Amino acid sequence: MKDGILQELLDRQENLARRLHQSDALNNARFGKIRELLNHQAIIETVLRLGVALDEQDWVGVASCLATEIETDYSSFRGAPPTRLSNNEFVALRQAALSGLRTQHLSLNHLVSVDPSGATCRTDCVIHRWPTDPTDPRFFHSYGYYHYGLIHVESTWLIHAITQVVLRSDGDPMLHGALRASDP
Repeated sequence: MKDGILQELLDRQENLARRLHQSDALNNARFGKIRELLNHQAIIETVLRLGVALDEQDWVGVASCLATEIETDYSSFRGAPPTRLSNNEFVALRQAALSGLRTQHLSLNHLVSVDPSGATCRTDCVIHRWPTDPTDPRFFHSYGYYHYGLIHVESTWLIHAITQVVLRSDGDPMLHGALRASDP
């Protein structure tokens, strides 16, 4: 009789351990999916914060979205070759290019991919540009998409690569600082 009771207790213990193991595997899968969704949202938020910071000319905010060095490719917009810039150089160039402008960077249709080495985000964009002088009727708007490369640093996603592909622009390109004629 003791052997039967002992065997029943061992069987129950084994059954409980099996159910706990199955529950752990299910919880790990759930947590993995939640982590993936949180990463996707954090990556999209980083891209959106960059656009908002540019629009608000919040240069500290722009820098906070970027890695220490950034690979940039604006060749379809300016014709300049791809280049590597420090965070500070990138911010200084954006500050000069957007001087005298009001902008609105719209970002939509985010496609995010995450792997162990980092992440990418492809997003369509519309960039509206107007002079800060409200009586100046000129504008310069661009339509296209960006490819961003991001790295995960201390629980934060930072942009380390930006490729802009402009499909079309309308208006006066001389409004944009990167396209203005050099001052004498």
